[in-house]
Amino acid sequence: MIDPYLAVALQTKVKHVKTRNEVQVNLDHIGNMIEMVTHMCSLELPVRLIALGEGAIQGFVDEILDMNQAEYAKTMAAEIPGPETDFLGKLAKEKGTYIIGQLKEKLPEYKDRFFNTIFIIDENGDVIYKHHKNIVVFVEHSTTPHDVYDQWVEQHGDSIEAFFPVAKTPIGNIAGTVGVEGSFPESFRAFALNGAEILYRASLPEPWVSREIFEVQNRSRAIDNTAYMIAPNTGSLIMPSESGGDPTIIDGALGGRSSIIDYKGTILSQTDTVGDAYTASEINIEALRHYRQNARFQNWIPYLKTEIFKKLYDRPIWPSNLPPMNHDDAGNVFNDSIKKLIKSGIYTEKSKK
Repeated sequence: MIDPYLAVALQTKVKHVKTRNEVQVNLDHIGNMIEMVTHMCSLELPVRLIALGEGAIQGFVDEILDMNQAEYAKTMAAEIPGPETDFLGKLAKEKGTYIIGQLKEKLPEYKDRFFNTIFIIDENGDVIYKHHKNIVVFVEHSTTPHDVYDQWVEQHGDSIEAFFPVAKTPIGNIAGTVGVEGSFPESFRAFALNGAEILYRASLPEPWVSREIFEVQNRSRAIDNTAYMIAPNTGSLIMPSESGGDPTIIDGALGGRSSIIDYKGTILSQTDTVGDAYTASEINIEALRHYRQNARFQNWIPYLKTEIFKKLYDRPIWPSNLPPMNHDDAGNVFNDSIKKLIKSGIYTEKSKK
């Protein structure tokens, strides 16, 4: 039996950094916050899961500076396991908690590329899970498994597990992703069909938080799959001055509103703070499993009629096996995809003047 416990969505400010050595300032800040939240929250129940926002460690320098993949892989990208996860692993072991977070990672099999990787560290301090983000928008420069599809399938196979892995742990089955991949219901349905009970989705920037898109999507993914959702955002973004003056602190850059949502889509806890903050809530895996086995409504997976959906994805839209791209390159691929959608009749072209 899994006793109820607390999960924490940790929302931390991020200092903009340009080299891998500089990330320690963000790690130290995360460590200080973990010290505080585990002390405070464990007054109620044990803290067994801590979730970090996207960019909490490395920031978003590749996107902000439009860096090419080879440059970022050389100067910033991490290895997992590596110093960053070793630092967090010591905290996980000391506090007896799991930590889920994100790093941009280089893999030796893919020269001059990096991936946006979600990792889970267990209570022994070991990395037990990695998911490589499958969908990015044009301002993101990370490689996805789809960009190296043929090689990825050769190495990992073509199963759901190859693209949407799930960590089966003593505190529940955990999986998730970050950013815009959370805008695709298919991604979280794939995690759920691979056994996920706790979903992770971090983060979105403004203005898509104040427009409530972050909340709506996260609640929807929980409802769709009868699963908990832990959705930490990132806090303030600190941009150093190029002239040596005071840094620019953008409190609302990522919008905040970190939350934890239950398997019925109810917001259990949420913070309205846009800087450093956290929100915590009870996770009851046994109650979720009971609900999944008994609820006849708002328990949708048992009703899936998979045969009628098979043909939805027969036709490719975004091309696979793409080279590393910058903003302009990805923008050109996007425009080509729009033309393809119009030509196929999926989109209807606007009226010409």
